[in-house]
Amino acid sequence: MTNVDAIVVGAGIWGCTVARRLAESGRKVLVLEKREAVGGNSRCEIDEATGIEVHLYGSHIFHTSIPRVWNFIRRFTEFNGYQHKGMTTYKGKTYYLPLGLSLINSFFGINLKPGEVDKFMSDEKNSKAIFDAFFRGYTAKQWGKPPEEVDPEVIKRIPVRQNYDINYYNDYNQGIPSEGYSGLFFNMLSHPNITVECNSDVKLHNGRFIVNRNNLPDVKVYYSGPIDALFDYRLGYLPWRTLRFEMETLNMKDYQGTSMMNYPDINVPFTRIHEFKHFHPEDLQTMNSNMTIIMREYPAEWTLGDEPYYPVSCVRSDDLLHNYREIALTFPNLVLGGRLGMYKYLDMDKSMDAALSVELD
Repeated sequence: MTNVDAIVVGAGIWGCTVARRLAESGRKVLVLEKREAVGGNSRCEIDEATGIEVHLYGSHIFHTSIPRVWNFIRRFTEFNGYQHKGMTTYKGKTYYLPLGLSLINSFFGINLKPGEVDKFMSDEKNSKAIFDAFFRGYTAKQWGKPPEEVDPEVIKRIPVRQNYDINYYNDYNQGIPSEGYSGLFFNMLSHPNITVECNSDVKLHNGRFIVNRNNLPDVKVYYSGPIDALFDYRLGYLPWRTLRFEMETLNMKDYQGTSMMNYPDINVPFTRIHEFKHFHPEDLQTMNSNMTIIMREYPAEWTLGDEPYYPVSCVRSDDLLHNYREIALTFPNLVLGGRLGMYKYLDMDKSMDAALSVELD
């Protein structure tokens, strides 16, 4: 560890982007990853029995409208052109999820035309019916509290359309890495100035960064793990939401006909079912076409030992986060980033954009 100019903690999309930038600027970079492999929550593995690429921590579709992000990531992978179609099942009937003409006309049995959505949805009876059917139960399950108590910025993420466009994302640039996410992260970290060490948990002890009980060199540390964990929760636990997954291999060609199906009914315990083979239609010939893999996703309140997935914005978390950031400022060599380090709900492209904005001293 002596010949190191910078240390990156966490090999998710933020950490890998920072590491690559540091390496290309001439620094010797040590990347430390707590898990047994790189990739963060975007990590995937190929299932040997079926040849299907499984997203281990829930489905991840890369999408962006930020030119520099798209230009940067395409240096390390091509994308397969997958365009995500959001779908949801409510009371036994399936709808295209974007709130637009397709969902509204199908749900109400009417035939609105473009330009008529705003007026129709301005009727409180109609807007309430849509919200109660497709968003109230899902939001309550996802965040563990009534939608009225959820940060409005989260609710604003719901796409609204005035037409029949059923693509879930507005971003033209989207898809799944052709080599899979594992290939993407391998390529990003393949540089002579980068060394990767997995199963490496970084802690603070007596004001020094340590990993597996060894002191780290006194260099810049770019940290993307949970900010409260870094400081050993000394001020208390930040509120997080976690996820639990149930994966099942089925002896059938196709379970649900799409990559992801939402279940907004409050009496259904999971929020969605992932079916991974649909992310790579170009590879269907190399998969076992008579088998499929599904994963049910169950949100839950985070407790110590769980993986933190989503920061929960509230008065308590705002105050606690401020105090943790004040402690972080006492470490001049520490840079915080990523969804966990910044305690901010970031899509993958926003996390990469934040990493591209980090000043490299």
